[in-house]
Amino acid sequence: MTDWNPNDPDATKVYYDLSAWSIDEQAELTAEMANSEIPHTWEGTELVVPEASEQAADLVIADVEARLQIESAPVSAIVESLVGDDAGEADAVALAEDVPTTEYDLDQWPAGDRDLLGRALAGAGIPFTWEGNVLLVATDDEALVDELLDDVESGEYVDADDDEPGETPPNAAALTTFFLAGERLRHDPPDADGLEQLVVANEAADPDQPPFGVQPRLWQRTCELAD
Repeated sequence: MTDWNPNDPDATKVYYDLSAWSIDEQAELTAEMANSEIPHTWEGTELVVPEASEQAADLVIADVEARLQIESAPVSAIVESLVGDDAGEADAVALAEDVPTTEYDLDQWPAGDRDLLGRALAGAGIPFTWEGNVLLVATDDEALVDELLDDVESGEYVDADDDEPGETPPNAAALTTFFLAGERLRHDPPDADGLEQLVVANEAADPDQPPFGVQPRLWQRTCELAD
């Protein structure tokens, strides 16, 4: 297998959207990619390979599709970096190579939950990467990630893109952002990312409409303190 660094911002990568595949089908493809010694990683439900391996990956994917009788073909896109406009997670922050990391094995999670977690991490500005279904984050962000993991797993995390009209997703999202900002500022009061998250949450929050499950007085007080 070639020496490939998926976190290299200068590397051109090919993304395959496999959101229509089941977890078992994705796992089978992962095994075949490893057997064929094709460098790869996963970002949510997207398979990522270096541009030089695109042709080989196409053959392996076609073989798995035929063998497992998968009807929905993957959609591929070539992107220039992890934060390119065409990437599946355009706002994701790449994890630096030289930082201590913490691993989370999320192989038992539904693919949709892993995808939602990726969007939550990107929205919170937390650097991360995927190695298969294993999430890697900076150890310094472990407390923040633990909270997001709990929220996604329990169904409490609200993705603004999935909300129906009439609901109040901005305040639900603001609540999460308030927490993330508080965690950062508790450890480092001058933290620039934490201060930015606090400003974003404060601008989005409506003191008169508390998120579900939050007492009105507590929510109003939170907004007052943030302001």
